[in-house]
Parts: sequence; C-alpha cells; structure tokens
Amino acid sequence: MKKAKNRTASTVATMLVIALAILSFYFYWSYRTKPLEETSPENMTEIQKLLNKDLDQNYPETAREVTKLFGNMMKNLYDNNSDEEIEALALKIRELYDEEFLVANPEDSYLQNLYSDIASWKEANRRISNYNLVDSDMVEEQELEGVKYTVIYLAFTIQENGKFTETWKMMLRQDKEKKWKILGWQVVPSDTQTN
Repeated sequence: MKKAKNRTASTVATMLVIALAILSFYFYWSYRTKPLEETSPENMTEIQKLLNKDLDQNYPETAREVTKLFGNMMKNLYDNNSDEEIEALALKIRELYDEEFLVANPEDSYLQNLYSDIASWKEANRRISNYNLVDSDMVEEQELEGVKYTVIYLAFTIQENGKFTETWKMMLRQDKEKKWKILGWQVVPSDTQTN
C-alpha cells in the first residue's frame, strides 16, 4: 500500500512539473510574440520607422534619395513629438550630414537651436504638411578636385494661417565612401522660389 501511495505521489508530482512547464512555455511565448506584433511595420509610427532605419547598412544611394529622406525626417521632426523623439530623430538626421557640417554644428548647440526652433513653430501653430523634390532638371552637379557636389531643391508645404511653400537649396557632397552627405542648405527667397 505504501508503494502505491509513493507511485501516486510521484505521478502527481510529475504531472504538476509537466503542467508548470507547459504554462511557463505558454506565458513565455505569449509575452515574447506580443512585442513583435506591436513593433511590426504596420503598427509603427512614421517616427519609429525613421528611427529604425539602419543607415550604416542601408544608406540612400543617390543624392535625391538622401534629400527625400531628409525632407521626411524634417516633416516628422516638426510634428507634435516628445522631447525624446525629437532628440532621437535629430541625432538620426545628423547621420545624413557631411563631416564638415557636423563640426560646424556641434551636437549640443544643434539640439538647443532645434528645440528653440520647434518651440517657436508650436507657438505659431506652424507645421510642415508636405515636402517634395523640385523638378530634376534643376539639379546642379559638378566635380572639384575629384569630389562630387550637387544641389537639389526641396520644397516644404507649410501650414500656418493657410498654406505656403518654402524652398530649400540643398547642397550635398559625396564622401570617401561615395555616400551623399548634406553639406548645408539655404532658404530660397520667396520672390525667386521655383515651384
């Protein structure tokens, strides 16, 4: 009789261990797959998609693609975002900048100026509603001492008491790795803007 009780006790203990293992696996799998669903591309915000872009592995191949990505980043940067999102996206944008531009705009002062600019945009209830590259016929390219330079025009549609367009003359230079990097930009005066 004692043997039967021991066998029953060991059977119950084994079943309990198996049940706990199954439950543990179920909870592990449930919580493991849930974050994957939340961060799938369909569920990501545009900022999350931009922040998840691996520019080391998938840097835009052409100057136009770099400018287009920059336009998308700027549009999202000036939207209603948290300070953490602004800083993360601002640092991501810096990956598109030429080394010379980065040296002229140290990270701390760059972020400080950016936060100030974004605050004034919010105060004025101003936002970028759209962006596009201006006609490809206007692209200016040249090569100096073996280094390629290009100018591309990027137009932002800005909403503030109506809509208006602000065009930026983007200057890019190819680095040693043949990646197009943003060297700087100028806002084209409105009387000479190209649309």
